[in-house]
Amino acid sequence: MLLSPACGFVLFFLLNIVDSGRILSKINQRYRDLQARKHKEVFLTLLASKSKPLQHVTEGRVHQPLDHFNRQNVKTFTQRFFVNEAYWQRPDGPVFLFIGGEGPIYNFDVLAGHHVDMAKEHRALLLAVEHRFYGDSINPDGLKTENLEVGHVIV
Repeated sequence: MLLSPACGFVLFFLLNIVDSGRILSKINQRYRDLQARKHKEVFLTLLASKSKPLQHVTEGRVHQPLDHFNRQNVKTFTQRFFVNEAYWQRPDGPVFLFIGGEGPIYNFDVLAGHHVDMAKEHRALLLAVEHRFYGDSINPDGLKTENLEVGHVIV
């Protein structure tokens, strides 16, 4: 049985969408790999120049409410962050916040990248905050569906 031209077009269109998704995913992964390599090279260059880039970077943790919408729930989780003060014009310089994406943060997240270049230019304090569900900032209750409550709605 032959497909009608309309069915053939729809099938062709769907196959292209699936293939495009795979291609975009590969491009995205390649871009992330190149960015990570570039950041590592910048970091190694800083180390080789004996500029001691890590002396201005501190790691910290802050206790955050597990549920910001329920004051009766006093449970907290520990959220990790890094601070780079190397470029900061104290005390009135701006503060730039780098919010970690879907993955853990590392100290080099405040040492290399476009946001670091902007912090240099504007003499800003640079903060990197780890996402709540990654790295060392995972909820103490884990990632079970029943623990991923936002307000009173289960996500």
